[in-house]
Amino acid sequence: MTDASKRKPWAVLAYTVADDKGHGDSLDVSASEELKAICNAADFDQLSVAAQVDFKNAKGVFRGVLTEAPPKTRGFEDIPAESHPLWRSIKARLDRSRLRVMEEQNDLNSARANVLKSFLRFGQQQCPADRYVVFFYGHGYGPLGVFFDSDADRTDLGTMQLAGLADSMETVGDRAAVIVFRSCMANSLETAYQLKDAGEFMIASQSIVPIAGIWPWQNFLAALMPSAASGDVGQAIARQIASFLETPANRTPFAYVPFSLIDLGAAQAIAQPLKALADTLDAARHEPSRLSACAKALESARVGFPGEPANPGDPALLDVPTLCDNLLKLENDPVAGPARAIGNIVGSRLVKWHHSVGGQHRGISLYYQPVKPEQVERSCIYDSGSAAGDAAHYKLLALSQDTGWERLALNPLV
Repeated sequence: MTDASKRKPWAVLAYTVADDKGHGDSLDVSASEELKAICNAADFDQLSVAAQVDFKNAKGVFRGVLTEAPPKTRGFEDIPAESHPLWRSIKARLDRSRLRVMEEQNDLNSARANVLKSFLRFGQQQCPADRYVVFFYGHGYGPLGVFFDSDADRTDLGTMQLAGLADSMETVGDRAAVIVFRSCMANSLETAYQLKDAGEFMIASQSIVPIAGIWPWQNFLAALMPSAASGDVGQAIARQIASFLETPANRTPFAYVPFSLIDLGAAQAIAQPLKALADTLDAARHEPSRLSACAKALESARVGFPGEPANPGDPALLDVPTLCDNLLKLENDPVAGPARAIGNIVGSRLVKWHHSVGGQHRGISLYYQPVKPEQVERSCIYDSGSAAGDAAHYKLLALSQDTGWERLALNPLV
């Protein structure tokens, strides 16, 4: 049992996975700096911080807890803060809190849902709070999952699927107040629908999220006032991210990085009209008079290419507001009705705030497997070599099961 007297208005639970699929520079340095910024910005009268980090080049998984008096727990073995440069640098700057550092000697696979669940449970035990901000830092693969661990066994895809992410998130009391992703392309209908029972609000991007720059955590955490509504806190953090990314050095090499605040409570409403849209689009396969127009509407809603600084998205994703607008132009087609319904929900209820200096990304994405060779080649999400495994996992997503969208997502109209 935790001491109720130590319960605070807010706590931040930060989960960092610095591993990646490449052999070049890792996220280790950036991840360390980001965690330092969180810890240095915290007002420990108002909040506590629990963090777990899995480095690429340093063996082991580390946890840190910052409170006035962290309680003793089982699990990870305590180590001196001075034994690792990340925690040593954090401890050197602390003046009003106590730091406890633990290390798991085995190199856990942090892309597994059970490892995340263990950390979130640990975070709640160590940092009892009225509300939680959960911060995810690591690679993102859109609706196909987040994170990567090079030590995953051969039966694993190496990423954490959204279903596992959502299941782990249910550990955080009723729901997390705000879920923040510093992960590429996490802002999708699939993510929002999967997390609808796990959080109140989500902050994420439809595009590539650059490693450059340390987010302004001093400003983020200043928004965590005891009386502030979760939506207001989410909007304050989202606006601070957008302001931070207005500086070119903080978004290099990209021209812009879109971010949205998503009301997860509105995600359930998307299921019925999206199912109707999937049905009407699927029927167009057997109606040549409709097929070409519908296919063009979908294709022209694809947004961005990785490595394209002026438009840093992915061709395997459709921009949902653009999709709805395109389909609404087919006034006499059955797709217009559900497209209008989806557009209204997304525009007035689901996307509570959106910022993008480019016009391509307009709020939230939806998966649609690429069909052209140049799209396949340049997609970070779709890999023809793993398409069968990805499809099997996509069909397990709540959005697929409740709407049948995978009939389109995995078998596009041509």
